[in-house]
Amino acid sequence: MKHFPKLIALVISATSPLLASAGQWEGPLNGIVDKIVKQGYSAYSDSSKILQQSTTTLCGSPSQETLQSAQDAFQQNALDWQQVQWLNFGPVTYFMRYYAFEYWPDKKGVTQRQLRTLAQGNPDVMDAHKFWTKASIAVRGLTAIESLLYHPDFEPIHSAKHCQLLKKVTMHHLESADAVATQWQNGKAQDWVFDEEGMGFDPEKIALEQFLQQWVEHMSAVKDAKLETPIGYNGRENLKLAEFYRSDLPLKAIQQNLKSYREIYHAGSPSLFDMAKQKDPALAEKFEVQLTQNLKLALQLPSDFFHSDANYSQEKRIALAKPLVQSISNSQSYLTSIVTQLGFQIGFNSRDGD
Repeated sequence: MKHFPKLIALVISATSPLLASAGQWEGPLNGIVDKIVKQGYSAYSDSSKILQQSTTTLCGSPSQETLQSAQDAFQQNALDWQQVQWLNFGPVTYFMRYYAFEYWPDKKGVTQRQLRTLAQGNPDVMDAHKFWTKASIAVRGLTAIESLLYHPDFEPIHSAKHCQLLKKVTMHHLESADAVATQWQNGKAQDWVFDEEGMGFDPEKIALEQFLQQWVEHMSAVKDAKLETPIGYNGRENLKLAEFYRSDLPLKAIQQNLKSYREIYHAGSPSLFDMAKQKDPALAEKFEVQLTQNLKLALQLPSDFFHSDANYSQEKRIALAKPLVQSISNSQSYLTSIVTQLGFQIGFNSRDGD
């Protein structure tokens, strides 16, 4: 994603005192890495390969059936991305991979313009050494692939140039996803934190700090950018700002995000849930109930909630979304309180996207 508007920035002091015992964060940190991050990127890499293979088949035998197979493969890959989307940390930070995987929101249609330019040129340039390391993030990942498969400007069934471009983009996308998955399998979170001032620190603590920061920010983004902004919760409705709206994935993406949150909370032994329960049992249980409620409410939204041709007024969509918006807000408050009670120092700062 290019950015998320109005994120909550979590500012945690690297020198703030935490619980006294050494290695206390190993359980939740390793659990999240092993169960959520490594498994998530493994699935993402696998479905990226299926997507690449399906686009190759499409270009070799263009038909409505092979196009549908490629679209189905894209949708699975985009949903696998939602499992790890919350974490902009580690190998995904190399070469702007995180933002290349999903250039969104693209309010100015940058992706379509740049794809049209590439399609009109010589496709061999994309085979040049270091082409993709210099290429715009707008044409390197899921947003570009969705455009090539769904946007009316592109016809992979009827245009060999469009299909060749699709093949090139999906191949690079697979290489990027596979590289991140491999780097996670061969490393650990502590490899990605650095003692820049040479004063010594606990790498497990700092890595988990980063994870918590990313989680809180992403929770805010799901509420603000994915849910509120497209339906005009606090302004003008524009359903085209919904995530992956062309492929009908906005609601499914939110549901997958909310499902992953509960998995983060319970990963590891001890998990963050276990630690929170030791510190404040009532608060730990409240957050647990709220995470379950989030997913329940998201699953109750109608499947055509983000459809522009559905018979919903803006007021109706807002009314339908309001319980989920409030539930996610409650989750943010509970998570913030838990993190604070565990000893982290949190500050708030709005970061507005343009």
